Amino acid sequence: MKTVSLLLTILPLIFLLCPSTVLAQAKEQWNLPPGAKMRLGKGGINAIAYFPDGTKLAVTSTIGIYIYDVHTGESLDLLTGHTGPVNSIAFSPDGATFATTSDDNTVQLWDANTGQRKARFVEHTDAVNSVAFSPDGERLATSSDDRTVRLYNLHTAEQIARLDGHTTPVYSAVFSPDGTVLASSAAWGDAGIRIWDAHTGEPLKTFTEDTDWAEYIVYSPDGRTLISRDTPGEINFWDADTGKKLRTCETEDWMNDFTPITFAPDGQTCATGLEDGYIALWDVNSGRLLKTFELEDYDGDLSPSSAAFSPDEQTIAFASEDGTIRFWEVNTGKLTKTITGHAPHLSATQKTEGSRQPAERTFPVAYSPDGNTFAYGYDTQILMRNPETGELRTAITGPRETVRSVTYSSDGRILASGGDTMKARLWDVETGRFLGTFAGHTGPIYSVAFSADGGMLATGSQDNTVRLWKIRTGELYLIGKLLQTLSEHGNDVPSVAFSPDGNILATGSHDMTVRLWNTAAGSLLKTLEGHTGGVHTVAYSPDGKTLASGSWDGTVRLWNTETYQHLKTFRGHALNVASVLFSPDGNLLVFGNDDTIYLWDLSTENLIDTLKGHTDTVDSLAFSADGKTLASGSRDGTILLWEVKR
Repeated sequence: MKTVSLLLTILPLIFLLCPSTVLAQAKEQWNLPPGAKMRLGKGGINAIAYFPDGTKLAVTSTIGIYIYDVHTGESLDLLTGHTGPVNSIAFSPDGATFATTSDDNTVQLWDANTGQRKARFVEHTDAVNSVAFSPDGERLATSSDDRTVRLYNLHTAEQIARLDGHTTPVYSAVFSPDGTVLASSAAWGDAGIRIWDAHTGEPLKTFTEDTDWAEYIVYSPDGRTLISRDTPGEINFWDADTGKKLRTCETEDWMNDFTPITFAPDGQTCATGLEDGYIALWDVNSGRLLKTFELEDYDGDLSPSSAAFSPDEQTIAFASEDGTIRFWEVNTGKLTKTITGHAPHLSATQKTEGSRQPAERTFPVAYSPDGNTFAYGYDTQILMRNPETGELRTAITGPRETVRSVTYSSDGRILASGGDTMKARLWDVETGRFLGTFAGHTGPIYSVAFSADGGMLATGSQDNTVRLWKIRTGELYLIGKLLQTLSEHGNDVPSVAFSPDGNILATGSHDMTVRLWNTAAGSLLKTLEGHTGGVHTVAYSPDGKTLASGSWDGTVRLWNTETYQHLKTFRGHALNVASVLFSPDGNLLVFGNDDTIYLWDLSTENLIDTLKGHTDTVDSLAFSADGKTLASGSRDGTILLWEVKR
């Protein structure tokens, strides 16, 4: 039960991300990680499933499992036992238990009534992609990027068998309705569908007829047919006994990508989501397309991630990459309800020759110089809030691009942003009014920085260049001329930082170097080498005497800015240091990597704290002016505000 004190804490947070959904947004504060005092965002959606009684919907996200009331759309709970994005969910035949899989390499069992975790399986050595209960509820099958399928005894919580043979990550493993065999399919390069004995794990046969990649598979409820979602853009029906391909669904050119296949409870109809935002219903017996649902005049990204039929077959829920879940009446095609607030552009995975790279998300964060306002990029918006209450102060919806970097001018009056349209923009902080554009880059802008006097802006881009711009002021902050184009880097430039006096610009590049430039002349002063991976982030200490650089090699290096000497190397537990900064007093060094934030005391060189709670790369950090609060933006689709203790 939520206590009175918790309610009093969350009630003021009424404008988080989506001001119209007051109660749902307040509940985002459930299960905050230790040390965090506020969460913005609900993460992205990977899969959805109805509870067997049809009253609730489970949503596996990048930060946990959300439970929603399907009648009101209200969030009821957030389960956060996994430490990585949650990929899939399945309910036991009796509906009392559900299982989830995650990028944290684990499978977890949950009590469907209480939300309490019942068991945890840790045998996989890589991300776990799918989970299925046997029809008798005695066994569990899982598939993983470690190229194995595993069988578990649910009574003893022990592994029964490890099924080896796939040569690429295994995406799908499903029991036949009679529970005698198990079918599995893997990534590109491992063509076909493999059939195993569901009790012993012994390989029985492989279906390989005219298929390059059976990505997701499912048995028809009668067990006679195995249906696969293949690449490119095919749904194939197989004889479950012989492996003979029976038919291919009627598809058109625009039907070139599908979500996993979802069956209606009666087994006569199956549904898939299509890349362009449609839901398609198919007749299982004939493979004929019955109908499609679509939204008209909608310009968001509706690429599919998951679909689920309600137990009474009257409704189908559809999750899309714009971060929404929509509910449709099956008979009429009427849209009845929408759940919002999840991060967009999350669930798609680009699968190329056996590798799965998550769609990249960035949530840049920045504090105003006076500490009274907190700004962050959220997809194509820039939102500014009271950092203590979460109250929305200004919402900028003008960029119409994925925002990858935001920063305040030193006087706090202007906000600069950079993003995918290859332009940097200036905005009035108080009103959100657009002030002007910097155009000239030929690739997305990953980083923007003001000089201390506010007269110059630096931009780092995917086009391997850095540009310095003169800001002309007047009635409007009109964009002035291009001062310099710095083009010595051999790869994209994800980070730029001015020295406190504005005379030097530091740039970090994925060419594994840090370069220091004279801002007046645009001349290269020094190239700092030593990192063995791309340099993703750079930051000056407040006194300007030290420069920090963070790299994909898992290290942060400190450099003396007068002698250019390497001073010290700090390392976390994982690779991919994506963000680094100094505290306002210069005493702390903070950096974030794949899922953890590290705080180091520079006077003692001791690690004083680790902040754990994100489930993906932490690629943006910002301190409040007093140094007591740290904001972190992560590719898991959330921003966390932490209390800094020393």
